[in-house]
Amino acid sequence: MSARSWLRICSNSISTSRYLQQFDIYVKPVIVKTSRLADGTAFRGGGSWRHYESDLRKLLGAKQFSWVSILVDFYAYPWDAPGADCCARPHQPRGCAEQRVQAMAATIDHRRFVPNVVLHEFETWVIAAAMGSTAVLGERAVATKLNAEVDIVGGDVELLNDSPLTAPSKRVLRCWPDYDKVTDGIEVIREAGLEAVIERCPGLKSWIDQLQAH
Repeated sequence: MSARSWLRICSNSISTSRYLQQFDIYVKPVIVKTSRLADGTAFRGGGSWRHYESDLRKLLGAKQFSWVSILVDFYAYPWDAPGADCCARPHQPRGCAEQRVQAMAATIDHRRFVPNVVLHEFETWVIAAAMGSTAVLGERAVATKLNAEVDIVGGDVELLNDSPLTAPSKRVLRCWPDYDKVTDGIEVIREAGLEAVIERCPGLKSWIDQLQAH
């Protein structure tokens, strides 16, 4: 999923920004601009690593921020980003994600930079929110199907893999054809509570813990 979608989620009232406020941590989402047409139309999210690196260095140069982080998902990790070639397929997701985090940290080389690679995309959080539920936004059949997806990986929702056919977003759409990433995704997490999602996603919890430590 693109950075645009991630940051839209992060700026929503039920997401990490509100959750972190209880710890006196205030998040200012910034959307990466990757290209611009002659008429001034800007495109955001996706694209080459250079756009991300440029924005990160600008933000790190702004002294008012205690730290600067990045949310980039494993599935759509920029092909030219640090650590993109961390391992051959099939991926070893957790190890590869950690290598990419370390590679980004080494490239930016700044004490206030907190990189993060999400396993595998936003829909991982949506599926995590549905875990153990008998209904998702009133839909019992959707809850049953999403829980069956988690059973495939023994309950470790972050290991739902990243092929074009089996990525979390594709799984959600198969279970829930009318699913909308922005509206439904947000509501599912609101219904479960972000705390529940954090506890079910070790990678997400690790990132949240790092932000609190800063």
